[in-house]
Amino acid sequence: MIRLFALLLAVLFIAGCGSSTDSPEAHKDEHGHEQGREEGHEEGHAEAEGRTTIAPNVAQSMGVATSEAGPATLKETLSLSGVIQADPARVSRVRARFPGVVREVAVQPWATVSKGAVLAQVQSNESLQNYPIPAPIGGVLVEHRAQVGEATGEEALFTIVDLTKVWVELDVFQTDLARIGEQQPVQVLDLNNRKLADGHVSRIAPLAVHGSQSVRARVVIDNATGQLRPGQFVTAHVTVAETKVPLAIRRDALQRFRDADVVFEQLGDTYEPRMLELGRSDADHIEVLAGLKEGARYVTKNSYLIKADIEKAGAGHDH
Repeated sequence: MIRLFALLLAVLFIAGCGSSTDSPEAHKDEHGHEQGREEGHEEGHAEAEGRTTIAPNVAQSMGVATSEAGPATLKETLSLSGVIQADPARVSRVRARFPGVVREVAVQPWATVSKGAVLAQVQSNESLQNYPIPAPIGGVLVEHRAQVGEATGEEALFTIVDLTKVWVELDVFQTDLARIGEQQPVQVLDLNNRKLADGHVSRIAPLAVHGSQSVRARVVIDNATGQLRPGQFVTAHVTVAETKVPLAIRRDALQRFRDADVVFEQLGDTYEPRMLELGRSDADHIEVLAGLKEGARYVTKNSYLIKADIEKAGAGHDH
């Protein structure tokens, strides 16, 4: 009887010791690692790979700039080719008032002259007195035909062009003609796609150009700096329609990250990718349908550096 009781106590003791190893915190895998703690570590590690923290002074030195997401106006544009021309009303061909001989030339070709400046002195054939030839307008001396000792005739001695305003003559073909109208905004660029000036369509010609069957649209441009030169070929972006959208980002902020279109939102010193659903776009902005809230501050300049920093951190964690 005593032996049976002792055997029963031994069985109960062994069973109790076995049950203490079943605690969830004490589960170990085949390598002896505690599984509960390992899973928690992996979750925190994944979150760290999706963001980066950069001090403000470091972000400034990197050239990182941000902006707030908000409404924007998308512009539908039409690209046209054209050429700079002088305004005929700002061109003056200067002749001698009376027949005579050129005794003095006071200006050089391509010089800039002011209105009233003396261009030359001519000796009259009748009075044998010298008289001045003044500049009727201010501008650039683009043609210079006066030679000392030569007789004057019907030809112009000088041609002056006022380049403070010039025309951009754009070729509009029949397929686009219905979309072009007066007062539409125009951005003028050179052939290297650098912006030259802004203006508006001021006139549309009533006649077509015979050879190309295009119609000329005229844009009057202020040119006080003389940057635009008659004869220069240009490209123009004409805004033909505008659409307001409630939320948009700058196109240059967009990055491709983990097979998704993202921007990097700034939250204090932390930058996190935001996967976006995108809509309509123009040359400057893209509509955001989902993935970012209005007022969110996102990286607009050097966003690729934020992307590279996050990818670098992720690669480090992989090792």
